Amino acid sequence: MSEPINIYCDGASRGNPGPASFGVAAFSGNEDVSLGRFKNDEKTALFTIEQKLGNRTNNEAEYAAILAALNKCIELKIEAPRLISDSELVIRQLQGRYKVKGENLKGPYAEALRLAAVVKPQLVHVPREKNQIADFLANRALDTP
Repeated sequence: MSEPINIYCDGASRGNPGPASFGVAAFSGNEDVSLGRFKNDEKTALFTIEQKLGNRTNNEAEYAAILAALNKCIELKIEAPRLISDSELVIRQLQGRYKVKGENLKGPYAEALRLAAVVKPQLVHVPREKNQIADFLANRALDTP
């Protein structure tokens, strides 16, 4: 694919640990996609993923979102996407800027590094308000019976 691919990722946990989920939404092009445009179908997503996870911490849910995005990239043969997340911890860990201290994150971290070696994503941390699409999907997954 010649246009850049932006993949928004977010994990959610109510209780931390508690009921958890994640949301992922991918778009092509350089445009900054807002939740309003997404909901009005002015910009169509290449793919979306939303999934309940059971009881997890927020950081485990954030990693689940990144892993789902990376696996989908491999499935669709998408290389060098921008993986966008509001989780400073996860993005900085994957960039090698923060250490992985929690035992519960070492497995997902290692798997994310393995998949990232194939996909070669650009890892981008954004403020929460710039990640509304993935947040919307993660919360919708949690709220769906």
